[in-house]
Parts: sequence; structure tokens; C-alpha cells
Amino acid sequence: MKILVCTDGSENSRKCLEVAAKMVGDCTINEVALIFVHNSAQFFPDYWQGKYPFTPEEEQELKKIDKRVIAERKKVFTEALKLFDQSNVKVDTIFRIGHPAEKIAEEAEKGNYDIVVIGRRGTGGVKKLFMGSVSSTVLQLVKTNIMIVK
Repeated sequence: MKILVCTDGSENSRKCLEVAAKMVGDCTINEVALIFVHNSAQFFPDYWQGKYPFTPEEEQELKKIDKRVIAERKKVFTEALKLFDQSNVKVDTIFRIGHPAEKIAEEAEKGNYDIVVIGRRGTGGVKKLFMGSVSSTVLQLVKTNIMIVK
């Protein structure tokens, strides 16, 4: 069995990783991929949308943003991989930039995964009754089985 585990460094995605790591120990899962999608809408500030070429100052700011994104990705994957240290399962990491739900769905189809494991986001109040926008959209887009972790 081959699973795709979605992570973004949040507490909810940590729970998702813990469930997936336990599944690896309890099942016949022989391949795991961890996916982190950096939301491209957050990558460029609104005032840069559609603007090119950038000024030298704007290019420097983009380089700073790029360094922060790479550092964030490394931190998330390093912590996530620790949960799978005890398993003898191959664990790959996948990093994409774009709309998270769309990129997760693309990877799920391209990688021919048996199951996608994703966290449900609840931020408080009435929102706890609803799924987060990414997990809800992934549920609609992905054609394979999905496990939503609370």
C-alpha cells in the first residue's frame, strides 16, 4: 500500500503525521510520501501580482521570501521524518508551490496512491463544525481514498 501524507507544519498536520506513522507500523504500507505545498497566493504580495520586471529592492525581498520558504520546508520535513524513523518503510518528501488542494490532488493522481491522509482544520467557534478549505477541496478533487484526521 502506498500513502500520501499532507503536512504544513501545523498542530493538526502533526496529528495527521502521527496517525500515518502508526498506520505504517500496523499495516502493510510499504511506501510513504510526505507532501508540503506552499500556497503560491502567499508567495507574492498583492502589489506584486502580475508585475514584472521587479525592481532591485523587490528582487531582494523575493530572495528573502524564498529563503524563508526553504527553511520552513526543511523544518517541517525534518520533524515529520522523525516520526517514521522506527519503520522500515521508504519515505519520500515532496515540495510544491501552488494552490495546496490542487497540488495535493495532482500528486495523488500522478503518484497512484492508495490513500491520501490529510488533517481537518478547525480553528474555533462555529468553524469547528466545518472542514478546512484545503481538506474539503481535496476531498472533492482526489479520486482515491482519503483519510481525514481530526
